[in-house]
Amino acid sequence: MPSWPTDPDARQALARYLNNLPTDPAAPRTTEMLFNGWGLDLGGSDLSGLDLGGAELGEARLTGARLVDTDLYGAWMLSTDLSGADLTGADLGKAQARDCTLRETTLHGARLMKADFATSDFHGADLTGADLRRGTFSDTDFRGASLRGCRVDSASFCGARLGHCAVAGAAGTIDGPVDVGERSPHWLDGAELAAWFAASGAPAVTVRSLH
Repeated sequence: MPSWPTDPDARQALARYLNNLPTDPAAPRTTEMLFNGWGLDLGGSDLSGLDLGGAELGEARLTGARLVDTDLYGAWMLSTDLSGADLTGADLGKAQARDCTLRETTLHGARLMKADFATSDFHGADLTGADLRRGTFSDTDFRGASLRGCRVDSASFCGARLGHCAVAGAAGTIDGPVDVGERSPHWLDGAELAAWFAASGAPAVTVRSLH
């Protein structure tokens, strides 16, 4: 552990989890062996490289935490605060993460495939090169964020806000409509939304309208 959380309850829960990990990484795990960090304050800690797959992190505070290359596959992160955290290269595949706060969070090359981040706040986050394929980002706020070079095939952005969002190099087919307004709502869908992506440097993004 490069840096433990300062909150005593969080330290105790993390120590208990690490002590109970099987010595054989390939050994099957029971539900009781998963990390339970519900509502805990893990802010500022360094959990980089840890296996937190399937962890319960609902309503937890991880502001400013380092989670570089951390395995969060299938984690439960409802209403979790990850503002300013570094999740470079982290695996968030199939994470249940509705209503998360990820303002100014770094997610370079992170994997969010099949994750559910509906109604979350990615304002100012950097998702450059992230894999968002088949993810759910309905009604999510990406204003001022970077989606440069992201793979977005079959991702749902229905109702998302992309004003001032950098999308150059993104590729894949998404669901609309999307609000691209910078100062006031400006909803686009279908061919108009595809044209907006193309004009923003992402001609490889196509739109599958649900309306």
